[in-house]
Amino acid sequence: MGKLSALVVCLWSISLVATGQTPPVPAEGENVSVADPNRVAPATTAEKGADTIHWKSLIREWWLYIALEHTERILKEPKTLRQLGGPFFRDWFDTVSVYRFDNWNDGGKLITSYLGHPAQGAIVQAIFWQNNDHVRFAEQDFHSAAYRRALIQAFAFAAVDAVLWKMGPLSESSIGNVGLPVQWWDRDCKALHIRCVARTGVSDMVMNEVGGTAMTIGFQWLDKHLQKQIEEHVQNRALIGFTRILTNPTQSVANLVRFRKPWFRDNRR
Repeated sequence: MGKLSALVVCLWSISLVATGQTPPVPAEGENVSVADPNRVAPATTAEKGADTIHWKSLIREWWLYIALEHTERILKEPKTLRQLGGPFFRDWFDTVSVYRFDNWNDGGKLITSYLGHPAQGAIVQAIFWQNNDHVRFAEQDFHSAAYRRALIQAFAFAAVDAVLWKMGPLSESSIGNVGLPVQWWDRDCKALHIRCVARTGVSDMVMNEVGGTAMTIGFQWLDKHLQKQIEEHVQNRALIGFTRILTNPTQSVANLVRFRKPWFRDNRR
């Protein structure tokens, strides 16, 4: 159970640094009206900090998300559960050594490769976004240098996450050995003159950040041009929360790993 132990260590290390966050507190003397539940709430000095990227909370939330993803894999994928045994490092290195970098399609379902993995990348980008004071209190603005820079940084962060998710020490390669031939006919397919099925490829490592960035831009556009219009005409908080989840689901997932409600948004109540 070496691979399961690695996941437990990951969860344990996260629990040591995980801390809850409290809702924003209005600055002293600020008159917050309760009559308008949709007013944009200015960030306090304590929230904005030094106008920087909060790397400690960013890494903590990212690790927690990775742990949740692996937990889901173990619960839903029988092969992953079966492959938890065996020598951790040897199986990990063997899996990475047979990775097919010359292959695009890894044999996954289309919905997984072209929807699930972009969504995974968009969630990781949302985690970066909510820890970046340069942009998290603002709305989408392509004229802003800070916004454009954040898009590039989030793209790079999602690219790193994609590679680590596929090949890193806490990855599909190390936990579940995805891509490692486990049946004798898979190992000897060429000698037996049967079709060798490629189970690894670079599609997911590309679609995570490319598709994820497209999703990020699209959901931020919906939030600015659709969701805010809804909130200007709707007073029902339950409906507002529900539509916020629909118009930006990846941000709603990212909220969970910072222990916020799914419908929370940094730039307004």
